[in-house]
Amino acid sequence: MTSTGPRAASAATHDLTALPGVRHWTRRIAEDLAAGHTCLLVLPTDATGHGDHLLRAVLGERTPWQRIPPPGEPDAPQPTEPEEEVPEPLWSGQPPILDDLDDTFLADAMTAAFGAGAALSPALPLPRPRAAPDRVKGVEARLESLLPRRGTDSDPADDVYRRLTTDHADGCTYVLDATGDDDPVALARLLLRLPATAKAAGLPPERRPRLLVTTTTDRLPANALDKLAREDIAVHWWWGALGRLDTASVTAVNRPLPARTTTHDNTGRTRIGEAVTQATIVEVCGPYLEFAAALAAGWQGQPETLRAALSAVCGTDPVRVPAPRNPAHRTGALAHQPPDALRARWNNGTIDAWDGHLRVHPAALCSTDSGTELDKLLWVAQSRTLLPLIDDARDALVAQVLPTATEPPRQLVDWYCSDRAETGNTSTDDRLQAIELGPLLKAKTNRHLTFTMAQNATLVTLHDARNRLSHRRHLPGKTLDHLITKLSP
Repeated sequence: MTSTGPRAASAATHDLTALPGVRHWTRRIAEDLAAGHTCLLVLPTDATGHGDHLLRAVLGERTPWQRIPPPGEPDAPQPTEPEEEVPEPLWSGQPPILDDLDDTFLADAMTAAFGAGAALSPALPLPRPRAAPDRVKGVEARLESLLPRRGTDSDPADDVYRRLTTDHADGCTYVLDATGDDDPVALARLLLRLPATAKAAGLPPERRPRLLVTTTTDRLPANALDKLAREDIAVHWWWGALGRLDTASVTAVNRPLPARTTTHDNTGRTRIGEAVTQATIVEVCGPYLEFAAALAAGWQGQPETLRAALSAVCGTDPVRVPAPRNPAHRTGALAHQPPDALRARWNNGTIDAWDGHLRVHPAALCSTDSGTELDKLLWVAQSRTLLPLIDDARDALVAQVLPTATEPPRQLVDWYCSDRAETGNTSTDDRLQAIELGPLLKAKTNRHLTFTMAQNATLVTLHDARNRLSHRRHLPGKTLDHLITKLSP
């Protein structure tokens, strides 16, 4: 799903929340929210474009919830205090003291203007305006902006955390996309203090204010995730969130219609060939859904052209992504978070957990020196798809040739099924029906079973294909086409 190294895929333009793996992931988060926990969603950098879709999928029909404004959003206008003005002097009704005037001209003029009975006193000077206190900056201020304004009798010492737990304990979920410009220290303080304050206040889970936050590992201080109280905060990593069924779904819907149609003359061959092609795309691309979709749209299914098609999808100059070699990392693939040693590579989108295994970016498979890894994935895909069909074809072939046996069934079992332990409830016929392709070929060579030319060709084809796959080698294009022809009904 992620891609940073070779070519930035437009993953942010697609909503992944309909995929089964993502639905399971978001459902677990919703359950933690319902239990009163603050939830932190840790995403790799390239997956942040999906953050809004994931948040909406988690919330669903949940109420109440409010979104904390992003850092770049202007704050609500605050009431301004009047500018300081010098009061105009008002006359008191008494003539001014004028040392340089002996007549009453000015006093008479003032009396005529204001009246003889006027007794106006000078207005008291207006209080000098005080500078408005600095508003709390950052995410806490934006969270507080969602609350009603403080009353005149409110305690100025109450911060946003105490207000949420004393005056607004309604179980509201406050949603924050913290993948942008939030201060890492302030974000860590928010994650620590709100759950702790709600817990200290003794609020029941349904009334606790809680947070639903998406972030990345580089948006939090070092070791901050290890300091979070896990009994109050549920940390959900986008690690192994996607599975095989998700990649298979994306691959199937992006295949060209002629490749998926069932109206061809040879519908069996078409279906088997398409199944092998889609299984190969799924195995090669793993959790990188954008590349699975692109490869599904353009690759025709020939193993010899896979590397070139994958290189075209990943870009003209794919980077080299080293494959993990530490065996200890294998167990980390099954955990709920990436091991510390792989966290930086997971964050930049070059490694992830998928279907219980560590998977590197598809670009790592494009170079010629990584042919062994690509061949291995081809073998895995072909084995998953073809081995069950080969076994079914072997069953059908054995049922056809057993009536031609020139030796008693018990003798055939002793000669060709000696490697199978006999159990008390297993009949001779059942053991003979399970004869493997190698012993079956020996029985044909020894003329203990009789094969027609068509049956003989089928036997050789099945035996060679099974032998190659058993030795961890994938089938080349011509061998694959020939086998699919024999497997087609």
